[in-house]
Amino acid sequence: MPEPLVYQITNAVSAQLQADCVALLGGSSIMTRALQEAEESAAACDALLINTGTPPENALELYRSAARAASAHNAPMVLDAVGCGFSKYRSAVIRTLLEEFRFSVIKGNEAEIGALCGAKTAPRGVSCGGAVENAAALAAACAEKYRCAAYCTGKYDHLSDGRRNFRVGGGSPLLHATSGTGCALGSATALFCAYMPPLDASHRALSLFRRASETAARAEGPYSFRVKFLDALAKLGRAEKRAR
Repeated sequence: MPEPLVYQITNAVSAQLQADCVALLGGSSIMTRALQEAEESAAACDALLINTGTPPENALELYRSAARAASAHNAPMVLDAVGCGFSKYRSAVIRTLLEEFRFSVIKGNEAEIGALCGAKTAPRGVSCGGAVENAAALAAACAEKYRCAAYCTGKYDHLSDGRRNFRVGGGSPLLHATSGTGCALGSATALFCAYMPPLDASHRALSLFRRASETAARAEGPYSFRVKFLDALAKLGRAEKRAR
């Protein structure tokens, strides 16, 4: 297929990193947050990512407009529930979206997925703030509740579609110490959803990020790690593409 176009309504803090990851993995991005062109952009995309990391004032209206158009054109949709459980406003926006639309993938850290499933967990800002008990069960419960693939990230990543469950480990602790990589993971998932089933797309993104972080693990610190990680991600992505 031609280069997939991913519409990312996303975290302004990490937008550049997300665009870089999509480009390095063979896709292209559009990142408009203008309500006036959300419907048109979503209708033209091959996948939609909604990341709630820095919601604008018209967040729900913007997200709804894009999700309606993407749904109408059968484009897969990924919801990165950043900060779910941190504030009442953000949590309400996320739950409203999940009531009105069926997403292909829901992702978050352990606390965010726990908040979605009634585990009374709450992130510290956009960070988990510590391990959450029964993370694998929370991912499975989220997948079953919302009829999608769901995964939560942490020391181990737990992925489920309500029937099949996976745990992904390995990599480097620097992956979680580098701001924006979690959001970039959501963008990579959306890209892969453009041409793979949601569970397979999620597993590929999780595994690829872990492997790239392991390759980059000898970096001197988080910022040099970021460069080495992106180089490794591009190399591994090209190798996988040739192998398919």
